[in-house]
Amino acid sequence: MKKLLFAVVVFAFLASVVHAEYKFTATASSTTVSVGEQIQVTFTLNSTNGKNFQPPTFKGFTVLAGPSRSMSTQIINGQISSSMSFIYILSADVEGTFTIEPAKITVDGNVLQSNPITIKVVKGNTSQQQPNQPQSQGKTLSQQADEIIRDNLFIRLIVDKSQAYLGETIVATYKLYVHPELNIVNINVPKMPSFNGFWTQDFGIKELKFTTEVINGIPYRVADLKQVVLIPQQKGTLTIDPMEIEFIVRLLVRQQPQKKRFRDPFDMLFDDPFFNDPFFTTQFKDFPFTVRSKPVSIKVVPLPSPEPENFYGAVGNMQMKAWLDKNQVKTGEVATLKVQISGKGNLKLLSPFQLNLPADIDTYEPKVVDNTNVTPTGVSGSITFEYYLVPKNPGQFKIDPIKFAYFNLDKKEYVTLTSEPFVLNVEKGATTQTLVANIKKEDVQYIGKDIRYIKTKSSNFKREGESFIVSPLFWLLNLVPAGLWLLVFWYVKRKEKIEGNVVLMRQIRASKIAQKYLKNAKKLVSDGQKDLFYEETARALWSFVANKLNIKPTDLTKDNIKEELLSKVDDVQLVDQLIELINSCEAARYSPQFDNVPLEKIYNQSVDVLSRLSEKLL
Repeated sequence: MKKLLFAVVVFAFLASVVHAEYKFTATASSTTVSVGEQIQVTFTLNSTNGKNFQPPTFKGFTVLAGPSRSMSTQIINGQISSSMSFIYILSADVEGTFTIEPAKITVDGNVLQSNPITIKVVKGNTSQQQPNQPQSQGKTLSQQADEIIRDNLFIRLIVDKSQAYLGETIVATYKLYVHPELNIVNINVPKMPSFNGFWTQDFGIKELKFTTEVINGIPYRVADLKQVVLIPQQKGTLTIDPMEIEFIVRLLVRQQPQKKRFRDPFDMLFDDPFFNDPFFTTQFKDFPFTVRSKPVSIKVVPLPSPEPENFYGAVGNMQMKAWLDKNQVKTGEVATLKVQISGKGNLKLLSPFQLNLPADIDTYEPKVVDNTNVTPTGVSGSITFEYYLVPKNPGQFKIDPIKFAYFNLDKKEYVTLTSEPFVLNVEKGATTQTLVANIKKEDVQYIGKDIRYIKTKSSNFKREGESFIVSPLFWLLNLVPAGLWLLVFWYVKRKEKIEGNVVLMRQIRASKIAQKYLKNAKKLVSDGQKDLFYEETARALWSFVANKLNIKPTDLTKDNIKEELLSKVDDVQLVDQLIELINSCEAARYSPQFDNVPLEKIYNQSVDVLSRLSEKLL
């Protein structure tokens, strides 16, 4: 009995802890309004996992707008959390006291209710100050607080370089500076910066870690808010947008009787021994304040001309390694040629390049193995392209050396890396053809019956002296092989022409490459790996348009894509949907607004847009 009672108590305690983890609250901008006056009611959940939101009836009010849904990321005492809100704008209809009933929302299978709100609606507008009412002399407390906070709380955008080559890696860091006497109790990021003209990859900062930095003799507390790796995709002057953050700052307010003379605001807001006096009262007060960093301009210079023949847009400091997994195979077997590009630079923007292979060797779309890392120092690691080679005929085949050119940032010049040539020895493999000559006489058995079948219809007899050469069967047996030979000859010539045309090959393989990335993205949907899903989906979208339109990686920008597509596709809405999907994939990696967007929806939209574009670009 004691064990049962103990288990019940433990279960009740755990259940209370689980339910206490989520909070669903309702707030109103005012609890006393006049008839016809507007009021804002907000229902807030301290999580982004809420589903099936059910609003109340709002008896006594008219809904003017809503629900508008918003999500935000907050950092409280260094801990990052997210929340979702449902906002209504109401208008009071008649006088009286009304109760806004609780709203409902489902979180992890549990239904949560918000608190009720009581609103008093009066006849006159009592909440506003009368025009002839005397105003307070001097600055208000909020104005004084703004002056103090403005000088002691700010954000700086710091970049490791202000001028870069096209494709060169830039690291941008948003830093928070806080005066040691300011106490921040809440941080809200309503809008993340956009990085137009850049390829971006940010690495999350899960917890604010403060250090000390002395500025003008004051030891400020400094923490990194956001770090982003940027790779410029177009030349000219590009602007990195500012970050906007809403703070709640708690200040110690010293108030004095009105007969006392007014003192300096800084002395009033901060602790000062002068105010340790019985005539003064002490209290803490929270002040909202919005901080914006200054935008930073980056001058992007083009790469030197002319570009070498085997340049694919790689910029940085790189090495190349190429090898065959085996040199001896049989016809129909697969040999793998691996090309690995390693080092530091814009490795994530590299795409498989075309190999110069003998006509007797078939190849398929290469597999891409991404072993890169994004750190505060940039992108490093390796990208490996695995080409599968299938020889059709026996013999010894020579594969030309692999050449890869990149722009070396240290030398400020192009460097071409060349591998050794490869030799693939191919033996004749097993054949699936069955030859009649291999059948032995003793293998043929007589399978007869005691009574033979008697034909009741007359047979077609051939006249004596009639030649087989003039018969239709003779011409059919001669013309069909000749026609098949011409068809095979046409197919081989067409394949050689296509393989020799790099542009045409890219256009033909555009859909296959995009399908490969989308296939990987579909697997990530079920696994719930959002970051990798958006990265694979973005690769599918970028690679499709790059290959279909034959756009170089250095010229691959959203503006160029839109301009090129509109010149070939007479569907502005479809092109806008593609650009919107690309923006969504980029923003999803660092914007909290995308935490609750179904991955299946983004996947289906991507498949639909690429399918329709593929039909229009035929």
